Parts: sequence; C-alpha cells; structure tokens
Amino acid sequence: MSSAINLTSLCNRYNVPVLNQPQLVYVLTEIQPGQAIANVRLPLNFALLLDRSGSMEGEKIRTVKEAVKTIIDMLSPSDIISVVTFEDRTQVLIQAQGVTNPPGLKKKIDGLRTGSATNLAPALREGLNQVGRALSPDRINRMILLTDGEATDREDDSRRAADMAGQRGIPIIGLGFGRGWRKEDFMIDLADRSVCAAPGSHSGSVHYIQSPGQVAGIFQEVYQSMQVVAKDVNLTIRMSQGIEARRVWQVAPMIKDVGLSAIQGRAVSLPLGELDKGGAAYLIEMMVPPRPEGNVRIAQTEVTYSLPIRQSSFAGTLPTGTGGAAREAVDLVVNFTSDPSLVGQVNGRVMNIVERVTAFKLQTQALDEAQIGNVAGATQKLRQAVTILLGQGETDLANQMAQEAQHLEQQGQISDEGKKTIK
Repeated sequence: MSSAINLTSLCNRYNVPVLNQPQLVYVLTEIQPGQAIANVRLPLNFALLLDRSGSMEGEKIRTVKEAVKTIIDMLSPSDIISVVTFEDRTQVLIQAQGVTNPPGLKKKIDGLRTGSATNLAPALREGLNQVGRALSPDRINRMILLTDGEATDREDDSRRAADMAGQRGIPIIGLGFGRGWRKEDFMIDLADRSVCAAPGSHSGSVHYIQSPGQVAGIFQEVYQSMQVVAKDVNLTIRMSQGIEARRVWQVAPMIKDVGLSAIQGRAVSLPLGELDKGGAAYLIEMMVPPRPEGNVRIAQTEVTYSLPIRQSSFAGTLPTGTGGAAREAVDLVVNFTSDPSLVGQVNGRVMNIVERVTAFKLQTQALDEAQIGNVAGATQKLRQAVTILLGQGETDLANQMAQEAQHLEQQGQISDEGKKTIK
C-alpha cells in the first residue's frame, strides 16, 4: 500500500565542494498527501463572516456572493456551514447546518444586501456561537472573516473574541478586501490570536484581495487550506554531528520566517498541526563543516502524523486498514567532492525556492528600512527584489515593487498599498 504521506528532502547542491572551512547549503523538505489519502478530507465546520457595510455595495458584494455560492457547490452533506453578516447590526443569514440543500443555501446568499456601519466584534462572537454548535476534533473548525474597511466598534472587543477562538481551537482566516482596506495589522493580530493555542499551525492567515476580480481565486485558496487530510503533524529534521541550522523558512503554502525557536540544538522541530491537500514545505539554511570526499548523511527528516481511526469521520473513504498514528522518515545524503566539473551542479528547483525566499526577505527588509527612515537602503532592497521577481516570472508583483521603489524615492515612504501587499 502506498504511504499516506510522501516526504522528500533535497539539498540545493548535488555535490558539495571539499573545502577547509564551513559552507552554507539549503535543504528543502516537502510533505505531500500520498495516494492513500489524496482524495479524502475531514468534514468542515466553518462560519463565513461577511461585511455588508455600505462600502461593499456594487461589484464587491456581487463577486463575494458568487464566490460563496461556488464554495457551497463544492461542499458535501457532511460539511457544516453558517453565514453571519455584519454592518451596524449582526445577522445570521444561514444557521449552522449540513449542506443538504445547496440551492436553498444559495438562494439565501442571493438575498444578501448592504447596510451601513462595520460593527465587527458582535459578528465574531456570533461566528464562534455558530461554529461552536458542531465543534469537534473530527471536523475542521474555522471562521472566515471578510471585510473591506475599519471596524466602527472597539477593536479590543474583537481581540477578546479572537482570543476566545484561539482557546476553543477555531482559527480565523482573514480576508481584507479592496484598496480602501487599511487595517492589515489589526487583521493579522486577530488571526495570530486565534491560533495561539495551536503553535506551528499555519491555519490562521490573512489574504489581501486587491480587486473584485481576485475574489473567486482567493476563496478557492481558502477552501483548499481547509481540505485537511492529516492531523497532529510534526516535522523533525535531525542534523549530523557538526552541522548547524541557521534559519528556517516555511515556503508553502506561503512564505514566512519560522523563527529561531524551531531550532533546538542539532534538530529543527516544526509542529505543523494540520496538513491540507496542498501539502507544506520548509527551507532550512545549514552550515556544514569541512568533510573529506565521499557520501555523507547530513540529516534525517521525520514526519509523524495521525489519521482518523473512524473512516466515517472523512468526507470520503479511506483504504482498508489506514488510520491512527504513523511515521515516515528519509535520509539526506550528499556527495563531497573535489571534482570541479561536479561542484557546479545545483538543484534548480531548490534554488528557485531560495530565490523566492530572498525576494521575500528583501521586501520585508525594505519595509523595515523605510519605517526607520532609511530611504536609500529600502529603495535598493526593493529594486533587488524586482530583479529576482522578474526572473521568477512574477511580473505583476515585480511591477508593483518597482512602482513602490519610485514612490519611496519621491515621497520618502512606502505607500499604503505597498505595505498591504508586502505584509
């Protein structure tokens, strides 16, 4: 039987040169659902919290309604959905229920109309109430919050609601909609608070929807992130004697600096929590000490995980005999050589990821430099990021960062739009 989880670990160099000093290598570790679980997932229990304030009028609300209806069509009867709308008052448009009547649910979505203000905290509390009705470790419990403006009620009330979500194990996925949305730090704070009880999980996240044309794609990304196929996922990279991990980056589903806390002596410990169908990937910067010629195991990567024992927990069918706790492990062996014809060979896929991380670092460093007034340094970093992004084929982002560099030189700061995109 094929493994439930496919684990790979690759070095950026096929052959490492023999040197008399330490050298840096990059190790890419990827975790993907295997054939045994590729077509199954845990059932969902989620609340959509939709801003229907006056600023959502027109194309914004129309595209949101269409995206929600598309998601409804993709759900199964075992999934539970609720929809809470908010303006100056909170309304439960769809009470928490199984998706047994998609046309009826979509008809309610069609009736969504815009209102006035943006009172957020009551909507968060009602979303918690709706998800709480079917809260279960055998389901994927989420709140998806979409807003295009600033909360008109007390932000601390929303923070307390996000803390409650974290205590109950209900991550918040934030969606900031439109160029007028300027509360990315507040939204990020809510998402972070909602996963405080699940360190290492990448479930709580924030997406920026620049225009109505991006709504459908972002909703699909969010739906993908809820397609959980394994839980209690822990990734450990154990390095051989003398090898030191310097930095750890999550590179899929999104890029972020994991932080030094993941490095524990000669091991990198990453509690992922849940694994969705898109998988996960991490890039580790390692310092390798001098070695003689020959093959050397520089690390062993291990992933442990659990699958629901009861097959009925899945919105699908697992092969007979699967379920419970499991483990996969792979060794990373590299060849140390003095042959100059071999030393130049690199793994193009790993180096592509390294370049993506480098572009990410340059953009975030530029933001930090601009905030302390180092305009020249921030501009230089943005232009370096543009060069890498163009090489990656990320032309839209490259063009935006080029415009930000010009704006920075002229105005002395990064625009609000640029800050949102980078964050």
